[in-house]
Formats: sequence, structure tokens, C-alpha cells
Amino acid sequence: MLYHCNLLSLASKFRNLELRYIRRTRNTFADALATLSLMIQHPDELVIEPIQIQLEDRPAHFLVMEKVSDVCPWYNDIKKFMKTGSYSLDANSVAKSFLRRMSSRFFLNGEVLYKKISDLGLLRYINEEETDYMMNKVHSGVCGPHMNGHLLGKKIMRTRYFWLTKEHDCVNFVRKCVKCQMHGDVIRAPPTELHSMTAPWPYSCDGPTSP
Repeated sequence: MLYHCNLLSLASKFRNLELRYIRRTRNTFADALATLSLMIQHPDELVIEPIQIQLEDRPAHFLVMEKVSDVCPWYNDIKKFMKTGSYSLDANSVAKSFLRRMSSRFFLNGEVLYKKISDLGLLRYINEEETDYMMNKVHSGVCGPHMNGHLLGKKIMRTRYFWLTKEHDCVNFVRKCVKCQMHGDVIRAPPTELHSMTAPWPYSCDGPTSP
């Protein structure tokens, strides 16, 4: 009866009231709000703003921002300097000096930027979209042997492709490969070296004994 009286007093403060039956499995959000209200202690004179809840007509992962394809790659300033000899508008004297030193390690052929290496070879720099495609094809393509991250980075480098975070990206890519996790070897070795807690025979408290 007390709950009924409280419900009637609260219902008079709303413009309209609608009661719906909700299953327990779909009532997790209301339980979370009830738990949150019990955790917060506030004085009676404090005015609490109402919570606005917006229901979306599609799952939350559809709202994730997609990659923008027209974003310039990280080597755009180097490429621009080698083509036109100009700097970016916000570059200071330190950045200009660093850009001049970095440009000596590169070679520009048309629109393709290459890195010079010690054996007089050239490694082509690729952008973010091309790195994902390259790692996927080399690691798990038609002839991909599903090697580990370090071998994947070396094999990509042997194909004459390169980017600055190659090693780090290859290791993270292999860790997320589902087939490598399913079919990889199970490591049964202990994480640390095992030590025997008993003395080997023949041994006594007075010292070694003969059999």
C-alpha cells in the first residue's frame, strides 16, 4: 500500500504515464540506474538535471567513425619538400632543419617515396591503408605461412616495402589473428624455472653419505 501511494504521488508530477512489462533480461539498464542512485548521496536541496536517453535504431558499432581516406600520410611534409622545396606554414627553424636532414635519406620518383638503405637499395613507403593490406596478404594470404610478428616484418622488408612502425604493427597484427590463436602451439613450459624442494639422495643433515 505504501508503494502504491508513492506511485500515485509521483505520477501526478508527470504529463503522462505508461506502464510496460519488461523481461528481466532486458531490464539491465534500469538496474544499473537504480544501483547508481544508491551509490550517490546528495542533499535534498540539490537540483538534479534530468537524464536524457536516446534510443538508437542500430547497434553502437555502426556509430564508430570510419577512417577518412583523404587524410595525408605522415610523410607528406617530406614529399612536399622534395617536390617543391617548401615547408608547412607552422614549421619553425628546428622543424625545417630536421626536415632537411630527413629528406637526404629519401628518394622521390614521381609520386612514390622511397627510403635509401645501406646496400644501395630502395624501400617504398606505404600509407596506413596499404600497410593493412600488405600485412594481411603476406601473413594470411594464399601463400601466407602465418609467421610471427618479427618474421612478418622482415618478410615485408624483403619485398621492398617499409613504414616507420612496421615492427610494432606486425606484432599487434599477429596477436589479433584468429587462426594463429586457434592453431598455434600450446606452450606447456612453466613461466619460471622450477626448483626442487627436496635434497637429492644420498644426502643427510651431517653431509653426503655413501650408499
